[in-house]
Amino acid sequence: MLKRYSNFILPFLGVADIAATAAAWAGAYLIRIASGRWGLTSYDPPTLDELLPYALLTMVLCPLIYGRMGLYGPKRTASLLRELTGVARAVVLVWLLTWMVIALTRTATLSRITMLSLLVVWLLLAFGTRSLAQWALHYLRSHGANLRRAAIVGAGRLGQKLHHALNQNAWTGIRVEYFVDDNVQPGRKISGVTVRGPIDNVEAILDEHPVDIVFAALPGSSQNRLEEVIDVLSTTHVDLRVVPSLLGVQLLRHQASQLDDLTIISLTHSSQQGWNSLLKWALDFAVSLVALTILAVPMLLIALLVKCTSKGPILYRQIRTSIGDQPFAMLKFRTMVVHTDGDAGPNWTAKNDARVTPLGRLLRKTSLDELPQLINVLKGDMSLVGPRPERPELIERFRRQVPHYMLRHQVRAGITGWAQVHGLRGQTSLRKRIQYDLFYIRNWSLALDLWIMVLTPIRGMVNANAY
Repeated sequence: MLKRYSNFILPFLGVADIAATAAAWAGAYLIRIASGRWGLTSYDPPTLDELLPYALLTMVLCPLIYGRMGLYGPKRTASLLRELTGVARAVVLVWLLTWMVIALTRTATLSRITMLSLLVVWLLLAFGTRSLAQWALHYLRSHGANLRRAAIVGAGRLGQKLHHALNQNAWTGIRVEYFVDDNVQPGRKISGVTVRGPIDNVEAILDEHPVDIVFAALPGSSQNRLEEVIDVLSTTHVDLRVVPSLLGVQLLRHQASQLDDLTIISLTHSSQQGWNSLLKWALDFAVSLVALTILAVPMLLIALLVKCTSKGPILYRQIRTSIGDQPFAMLKFRTMVVHTDGDAGPNWTAKNDARVTPLGRLLRKTSLDELPQLINVLKGDMSLVGPRPERPELIERFRRQVPHYMLRHQVRAGITGWAQVHGLRGQTSLRKRIQYDLFYIRNWSLALDLWIMVLTPIRGMVNANAY
């Protein structure tokens, strides 16, 4: 039954990808005809005979490139975002190859409108196809179809956590049949799953109770046993997967890399690196530039009110730190009277603080005092979304008081963030704020940034704790 489902799904997915490619060409052709009728281009549209050879080329290249990039391999535990990222790369690669062939052969004149329309429509259809396929698979697996049976070597804390995670994510279609462990009496049940026997008998146990996947989830103190399990199971046909014992070291995302025959795991890897860093910067730059253009008049009005209602500069500059613990001058509209810092040292503003001007209180309450930070975003000092930057003096205090506090500096500081849209501003729990910041860093995506931007005017700007 398992083989039958597997042999059905992959060919179906390949056919769906090819169909999406063909539909993308049809959509691009229709858009090209429409653009001519709307007067957007003066060139005659290509004929179907001219398009057909290139459409067939992409339909041949599509499954080949998809397969080469691992898009037809097993990915039961992979996220949809990861799969769509791979699909986008494959589509762009095939599109570029096709355009190169068109340019070299010169057998057809395809306008930029046609080719750009092809790319956009193709990406939309490819994303839709893969999303629908994954939803269908998740639905089937959650209802008992297309299942894989698994055994977990190690019934300790790590093995039990893995079992719980697989149960909570039924869409993976992985059902744990039994544990194999040295320290638990055979026949005993843990979370409803039977322990079959000691690790020394793992091969015989697999022969008697065959499964599709074996997870090795042993603690770090059992390194020798882990090597034995890998040696024994390397001679079998099971899908062997190792779950590293990192329960006590949950920092940021784990990223594995290979150096000769050594596997090196980074515990402070941020997803806002490499290509993602460029995408996030592009979003920050575009949105902040548009926002400054739209808000220019309101910001000028606020500046005049600040100047007219109290003595001192319009903008207040304060040294904060961002990514890599790098200091920068953060900009705000001045909300306090000047020269009243005193000698008490750096602290957060207290409720009913006498230093805050009447206008400043309103600006702080509505977060309008932070609008100049859009300039910091344009300069690259900050991001629109990220952990709020803090003063170096307070960081020296917090880094020793709050576990994992410095992990916030693995990403660029932000004007708003996951903690802020959940009401964690001002003198709220610092530890809870750090938990929300780390959740954001571990689960970052452009979609999450956009969602936080949507929530900010609703839940993040006006806040009872902002004073």
